[in-house]
Amino acid sequence: MRELDEAMARLEALMAGARQAEEAVAEWSARRFTGRADEGRIEATTDALGVLLDLRIHPLSRARLDARRLADAITSAIARAEEAAEAARNALMPGA
Repeated sequence: MRELDEAMARLEALMAGARQAEEAVAEWSARRFTGRADEGRIEATTDALGVLLDLRIHPLSRARLDARRLADAITSAIARAEEAAEAARNALMPGA
């Protein structure tokens, strides 16, 4: 009987750990990540998977940057948001 009790206790501990991991992943999945460029005047927001959800470009950025530099700044802001999402994932699931 003792072996069965120990096995049940280990199983319950595993199930509790799995629930905690599932909750942590759900919380991470719901988060939003922001990256900025051009001194914060361009702001990109992505979800945990890197899907672009919002892009804000200050009028000053539009006025002072030519098309190529504006595109580069937008790309940089998005990349920074994606990097923030990846860093959060790595903190949650090291080695994943």
